[in-house]
Amino acid sequence: MPAPARLPALDGVRALAVVGVLLAHAGIPGVTGGFVGVDVFFVLSGFLITSLLLDESRRTGQADLPAFWARRARRLLPAALVMITAVVAGRGLFRPDAVAGLRDDALTASLWSSNWRWALRGTDYFSTGGTASPLQHTWSLAVEEQFYAIWPCLLVLAWAGVRTAENRRRRLLSLSVLGIAASALMTFVMSGRATPGRVYFGTDTRAQELLVGAALAALLAPTWSWHGARRRAKRSPQAAGRYAGLLSGAGLLALVLAAHAATGAPDQFRHGLMLGVSVASAALIAGLVLDGRTLVSRVLASTPLAALGRISYAVYLWHWPVYGVLTGARTGLRTYQLAELRVAVTIAIATASLFLVELPAQRMRLQPRRLLPAAAACVGAVLVFSACAAPNGRVPVMVPAAGGGDLPPGTTAQAASAAQQRQAPAPSRPVHKTGTGPLRVDVFGDSIGWTLAQYLPPTTGVEVVNRTTLGCGVVQGGPYDYFGQQYDESQTCNTWQARWRSQVRADLPDEVVLVVGRWETMNRQHAGRWTHIGEPAFDQYLTSLIQQAVDILGSTGARVIIASEPYNRRGEQPDGSLYPEDDPVRVDRWNALVTQVLVHRPDVRLLDLNKKLAPAGSFAWDVDGVEVRSDGVHLSESGVRWLAPWFTSQLQKFRP
Repeated sequence: MPAPARLPALDGVRALAVVGVLLAHAGIPGVTGGFVGVDVFFVLSGFLITSLLLDESRRTGQADLPAFWARRARRLLPAALVMITAVVAGRGLFRPDAVAGLRDDALTASLWSSNWRWALRGTDYFSTGGTASPLQHTWSLAVEEQFYAIWPCLLVLAWAGVRTAENRRRRLLSLSVLGIAASALMTFVMSGRATPGRVYFGTDTRAQELLVGAALAALLAPTWSWHGARRRAKRSPQAAGRYAGLLSGAGLLALVLAAHAATGAPDQFRHGLMLGVSVASAALIAGLVLDGRTLVSRVLASTPLAALGRISYAVYLWHWPVYGVLTGARTGLRTYQLAELRVAVTIAIATASLFLVELPAQRMRLQPRRLLPAAAACVGAVLVFSACAAPNGRVPVMVPAAGGGDLPPGTTAQAASAAQQRQAPAPSRPVHKTGTGPLRVDVFGDSIGWTLAQYLPPTTGVEVVNRTTLGCGVVQGGPYDYFGQQYDESQTCNTWQARWRSQVRADLPDEVVLVVGRWETMNRQHAGRWTHIGEPAFDQYLTSLIQQAVDILGSTGARVIIASEPYNRRGEQPDGSLYPEDDPVRVDRWNALVTQVLVHRPDVRLLDLNKKLAPAGSFAWDVDGVEVRSDGVHLSESGVRWLAPWFTSQLQKFRP
């Protein structure tokens, strides 16, 4: 089969698409919708692949599917498998919670099914931040590979018994339009019922973009042919130029506006964001292939853009792992400087991939019957390596808890509730107030306190009761911002005073440990305006809540112990900066408010959890060689075991 012509302007489209993705993932202001670059890739892929199949069927009367799949395997598999292997081998360079499920991530990525892994897990692409798997971006490769496997077969079936090229083109167009309508309808329905991840990652919802490209191939077939880039325009070159310039200009403008304005909100997908971007992409592509002399075509065909477009596949493959390694915390850089470093390293690796992996693979001239088994063997080798080298850890399953917060890693709401019920003591149990017998301790607070109480090993002389409420501190009202998203406060969190009073009266503990502060450091609405800790009026409000908590928890005579809030690093914003709630200044301010209350309450003690978990005065994943944090916020099980002797000694220390 003769090699298809290469249009530099289409390489420029690839370059613009990948630049949008790079900028959006880097958190560059004004490009929040850069993720639509993936949509552009889908449309372009649908157009190119369908054009090639249609052109081959016109010249030879049929499409050679084994040869087609062999070409796709040579083009895509080697570079992707090298990237997956490198990520697995270098898993220690990523955040622990990002690679906790790396084995399964690598397996599904190698089998071109990772999009369904994220879709069925309910992963929200727009709220994962820096904690996403370094292989999450392979979802788009999976969608394309599934399209490459299914679409040619559907075309062969649709073309069965059809002798003329024109009739094959018409069937192609009908099939494409029908698929676009079905996919768009599916997106509309699912956007109102399913999770955002199910809509964003699903092959069925994404099919409309690939099929818009396929429909474009059918529409342009009478006037344009791939091989040799033959123009068979039925209109004059001047008229074709005006028409093409209008199409490409309007399409490019629409895509730029989408890259600026799109946010990924569910309503945008429900109201046709995917289809709108697909149509704009098709208009741009149509204008470029109809006439290469327009201004847009000349700009996109310029050497820098065309060169970037040629390595765009490798750039996309490597940018997400590179971004995960080159974090703001590791480099000390932010926004533009961090983006420059990340992009430079990505392009360097992508260039090496082109010359060392992709081009040699494409020069292979094995027969399809030999190439496909060889590709399968390579995939199998990566699967075995991934399974052996990247065992799954405790997978951070972050799901909404009370108040819209997070559950500790590896737990579900049902499991957390069951654990709390198992640990709740019967009210009729004897009370020890004389210094003899087991020390009965109630732990109140949020999910950090939950991990402390849940993972604490049995200790002679100490009985711990878990009275924490996931997602709730002492602050009330809302809404609030957490990890870049806005939530409403739950009624459960707003009624903690009555609940705590009832629980301490039922339990009659000897000591009460209060672990809060995480929810108090977030931006939230209070008294009709957005505010945060550090502002005098809000600090005064928080101080009153600490005093209320101390009064209620000590109302039955229990000794009250307040834990300091540890430094957190739930994840980085795309530009490398911390989310506001993770700002150490805010944590220090909360701990200062607690200390101020304790100055006037000598009966209340401080448990300096922050000093224990951050002995160097800054956030730490590991202390004394032990991984003490599981996701940058919660205590790990190993961390609680390490903490247990110190924790119980502090409890005994406060006992009269």
